Amino acid sequence: MHRRVLAFDFDGTLAENGSVPPALQAALERLRSMGYILFLATGRRFGSIELGPLSHLFAGIVWENGAVLYHTATEEIYLPFGSVDSRLKEALKAAGVPLESGQAIVSTWTPHEETVWRVLNEWGGEAAVAYNKGAVMIMPAGTSKGAGLERLLGICGYSPRNLVAFGDGENDLSLLELGEFGVAVADAVSSLKAVADLVSTRPGPAGVLEVLEAYWLKGFTPSVPLRRERQILLGQDETGNPVYLPGAALAGGNLGVFGDSGSGKSWVTGLLAEGMRHAGYQSLLIDPEGDFKGLRALPGIVALEGNEKSLPAPALVVALLEMGNVTVVLDLCAYRVNHRIEYVADLLRALRSLRERKFRPHWIVLEEAQHFFPPNGSTASTELVPMLAAGGWAFVSYRPDRLAHPVLEKLNHCLLTRLTEPEAVQTVCHIVSPVLEEKSLANISRGYAWLCGQRLVRLRPNARRIPHIRHLYKYFDTPLPAHKRFHFRDEQDFLGLEAASLFEFLQILPDLPMKSLVYHQARDDFAKWADGALGDEELAAHLRKLAHRQLQGEALREALLQRVANHHLELQALR
Repeated sequence: MHRRVLAFDFDGTLAENGSVPPALQAALERLRSMGYILFLATGRRFGSIELGPLSHLFAGIVWENGAVLYHTATEEIYLPFGSVDSRLKEALKAAGVPLESGQAIVSTWTPHEETVWRVLNEWGGEAAVAYNKGAVMIMPAGTSKGAGLERLLGICGYSPRNLVAFGDGENDLSLLELGEFGVAVADAVSSLKAVADLVSTRPGPAGVLEVLEAYWLKGFTPSVPLRRERQILLGQDETGNPVYLPGAALAGGNLGVFGDSGSGKSWVTGLLAEGMRHAGYQSLLIDPEGDFKGLRALPGIVALEGNEKSLPAPALVVALLEMGNVTVVLDLCAYRVNHRIEYVADLLRALRSLRERKFRPHWIVLEEAQHFFPPNGSTASTELVPMLAAGGWAFVSYRPDRLAHPVLEKLNHCLLTRLTEPEAVQTVCHIVSPVLEEKSLANISRGYAWLCGQRLVRLRPNARRIPHIRHLYKYFDTPLPAHKRFHFRDEQDFLGLEAASLFEFLQILPDLPMKSLVYHQARDDFAKWADGALGDEELAAHLRKLAHRQLQGEALREALLQRVANHHLELQALR
């Protein structure tokens, strides 16, 4: 369960007449002992509440409707939006508005509302105004409870994607909109109830206690329709209706993405990774084949790569994830295959602490999962299994039958592309749905996928925000295996020239004997190599178009050079 950060309004939510009932105090103590992280968010002036024994429960407090932040661990105070201009305060006083002043805001009551707005219009400067059951708060521009809590969460190392917010007043609206889940008590204002995911049946603190006892103190959250803005558009079903997969479902559950090599499973996983980033979730993609390196073209995504000497140690990768809300692609292409399992095992061991303390990263993807988690176990499996119940994992594999049973039994969702291996098909039919026909998996068209969960949906995936570059690493940094290299020849014999990468291919083309160039072009060899060895369908399609133009001599060489060089530059821009 990833919703483990709870934020509470004070007056009318936690407290009644300025006091928190003993039963609710005990519930908060229990939540803290269970590992939940608690925050308080109030419109009251800084320091005006005597919390007594409750003060140690909160990791931080948002005061003055978001204008003043207090970090409990360091005892530091922040004013992220500044304070109300002293000239505005004087203008309000001169107009006869009675004011209560805090460290950053001033407040009055609704009988003076019209005067407040008149002064603000005449003053001409920037300020924010918020209401809370008769109170009128004048604040620095940009201030709100939600904005303040978002800043404080960042200071403390937590994410809004783990947040549950409780409130009752108009000024709690931004609080509920910030989080993953919002709770309004029964006597909350109607505007807050309208946006809440759950409304208690009892008012005030009794309503908070009711909800906590029904769900969070039992270790789970209620199931409700999830917010559209944090759902990932996968594509359309056969009738043209959009198909979504909620980011919260990926962060709170486990996903299997299964399909034959080259069937598009990595492409659709990249689509999900883009969507998760756009929705504000933090991801880690463990990438043995270089399928996701192109994601670093998007803001907030970093790709790390290297061999045993140059790849950052697991502890450094985890430190990067903890320090900022950055998504990391960990490219293991240059790492020796027989050493990868131990590296991933060390990484999972280091990640366990971060996930238990900060509940991040929200989503961890393991490409070629059958290599790391085989049926007979591995050191990586030993580290993974205790963390599976918390969710937030995705396993991408062309052979789900070669995955450890604990992984398969913890899957909540599956995305399936074409799958033909009989043992793999049987495994998927067993874990997904007994009514799924085996033949249907082999007949999934390229560019389509099945989404399996509560229902089966055949869909055409949505467009990616960046192109998917399969094995991008091999274009630039490491030579292809000998059997995948391009060996040049003419009609008589081989020339003793070979290209182990797209870069080498580009270097050979200018001086390649014309007889060899014409020989390979007539046989469509260049396009076949781009498609089969490099896995680059886009380049292959361009080269096939050149063949249709029936170019001769140096015109053919120049066209090939221009097309390959342009494509090389496009790929380089994604590095």
